[in-house]
Amino acid sequence: MSIIVRPATEADIPALVRMKTSLLALEDSLHVGTPSEAIWRRDGFGPQPKFQSLIAETAGTAIGMATYGTRGFPGWDGIAFFLHDLFVEKAYRRRGCARALVARLAAEAQAQNAAFVELTVDASNSAREFYARMGFAHVGHCMTYIAAQPTLRALAAPASNLHAFPTESMRKRRAPLPHKARPAPAARRARV
Repeated sequence: MSIIVRPATEADIPALVRMKTSLLALEDSLHVGTPSEAIWRRDGFGPQPKFQSLIAETAGTAIGMATYGTRGFPGWDGIAFFLHDLFVEKAYRRRGCARALVARLAAEAQAQNAAFVELTVDASNSAREFYARMGFAHVGHCMTYIAAQPTLRALAAPASNLHAFPTESMRKRRAPLPHKARPAPAARRARV
């Protein structure tokens, strides 16, 4: 079986949504979110994409996918890649498809001078063995914490009354001072 791994295009959205839905079902996580073509188009291919996708195909049929993003870290030179999803259709597992997707992701990371590729996997997921065989190291002293809804909303509530350190969106919403309340130009210069 010949496997080709390539960047996904908008034409792949139906296959990507199908595979993401299958992955969520495998993880018993359909309650977390339901992928849709509109969301995938906006977040994966829109003007400000939140992630990129790779497609694995054989004979023109999409059989696997990887989704990933990049992020920077303060004080680090370069970026890190984060592997969000790795999925292969059941009929094509254990045939090198996942390995080909990870290899292509590693090549993308190398091309962008990334420091590393990171991922999280459930402790009970047998994919942990695959990642270990691929050379990923388990970082035992690190733990993942997530603040999801409704906790995130509760955490944010006290900050809605804080104005000491306004965010950029807060600064844009503030109305300018009325003309009479503004200091004269000379007084503004003197304070600098």
